Amino acid sequence: MTVLQAHYSQLHEEALRQIAREGFSYDSALKDSMDSRRGLTLLLRPDEEVTTNIGRFIAAVKTIDPDQYYYPPTDIHVTVMPIISCYPGFSTESLDLPRYISLIRRALDPVRKIPIRFQGVMASPSCLLICGFPINGELEHCRNNLRAAFSSSRLEQSLDKRYTLITAHSTVVRFQQEVNRPERILALLDKYKDHFFGEQVFDQVEFVYNDWYQRNKMVKTLQFFPLKP
Repeated sequence: MTVLQAHYSQLHEEALRQIAREGFSYDSALKDSMDSRRGLTLLLRPDEEVTTNIGRFIAAVKTIDPDQYYYPPTDIHVTVMPIISCYPGFSTESLDLPRYISLIRRALDPVRKIPIRFQGVMASPSCLLICGFPINGELEHCRNNLRAAFSSSRLEQSLDKRYTLITAHSTVVRFQQEVNRPERILALLDKYKDHFFGEQVFDQVEFVYNDWYQRNKMVKTLQFFPLKP
């Protein structure tokens, strides 16, 4: 078992223990039209093949409990790095975006294409996630370059503020109200625990202004950064 596999397994087992004690939790802010949390993120967009495969899992969950929040294909993503984690009232008006773009471009310039295998699912108390596994060290290379670049900059940033990002997961279901038939959802997770959703070699990183949930209608793309072959 790799370090990342062990990490996913630990998070999943901890979530299952909490769910066994307390049930699934849910995020009522999903229904809050006044939610003003915004931020800046670097992310990867899975292609149609991967999102179609993920969509079959989403559809299976939806048949059990259709009233939860399900990510459409346009919103499925892997976070490379939250440059500024979402907080209420954040906007880009006071930021020097060209400086951010220039700094990120320099950090990503030596980074090659990022291959990721999507396989297996896991739970958090309020979400369901697809597990992603980088096939080489380029995602870590990318993140470390960004950390180094921003640590020597005075630009507003919150890299690793919430936690040090080592995963390549994609959140695809969020619970927005009490979960119906949780035992069936847990059984489905077990069925998909090793399911292969596909592999993709990502050739660009997207820089976006976003809400907490990366909803397409709220996202503004600021720049694309191509990666080396």
